[in-house]
Amino acid sequence: MASYEGFADLERDGWSDDQISANYVGMFSSASDLAIPAILSEIKEPARVLDLCCGQGNVTEALLHAGFQAIGADFSATMLAHARERLPRGEFVEADAQDLPFEDATFDAVTCSFGLMHVPDQPQALREIRRVLGPEGRFIMTSWCGPDVSPAFQVFYGSVQEHSHASVKMPDSPDFHQYADASMAMSLLAEAGLQLETQRQVDCYWRLETPQALAEIFNKGAPRGGYLLTQQPEANRIAIKEAVTAKVQESFADGNRWRVPIPASLVVAKAI
Repeated sequence: MASYEGFADLERDGWSDDQISANYVGMFSSASDLAIPAILSEIKEPARVLDLCCGQGNVTEALLHAGFQAIGADFSATMLAHARERLPRGEFVEADAQDLPFEDATFDAVTCSFGLMHVPDQPQALREIRRVLGPEGRFIMTSWCGPDVSPAFQVFYGSVQEHSHASVKMPDSPDFHQYADASMAMSLLAEAGLQLETQRQVDCYWRLETPQALAEIFNKGAPRGGYLLTQQPEANRIAIKEAVTAKVQESFADGNRWRVPIPASLVVAKAI
């Protein structure tokens, strides 16, 4: 497997940055929160649940409120600080998804809300998920659909393609949207001892106060988007932001706001 060292550095540095983390919580996560009911609907009671890549603890909180036993785990101490502030009574562990500090068969279910795409060695993370799941345990994850079906990604990455400087390249990384492809998801899961049971789209979106807000969400609240914009010469960066704004203005008006869909893929697998 490729080492993806540049990608690993980008993710580590991004999620350790106080401002990016705070902006993700304050700006980006209103869309990802909309997938939480779909995640919870796939967990059977009673269950001890690991919320992997828990970030600010939004899913961990929902699990506890639903009556499950839940532990949140994330590699970013910065994001875990948000989680502990959000949920002081919660149990949170700083942990690498590729090397989990839990015994075999500890959990009835593992959730991962928009987190696995940020892990460099995803096959290893899936093996770890399978290891900590008990017999018939379930893995429930969400990921973002790609630009082929996602208006938000179409607008942002289309604008980047149109106006980016040729020198700006993302570090090599796993396919960010591969779990939205049923055949790829099935193959990756099977290699780790997980059997795909369900895959379906979940309606997520942002309701924005201004058409300029979409570019700012990607710029300030996501390491990848921020990298693509901050590495640009000023003229290119301005052109990308203006293109994003114009497309939002034209296509997504919703009363006095703008509703930009960013559909998610829900994947449910069983330990075999």
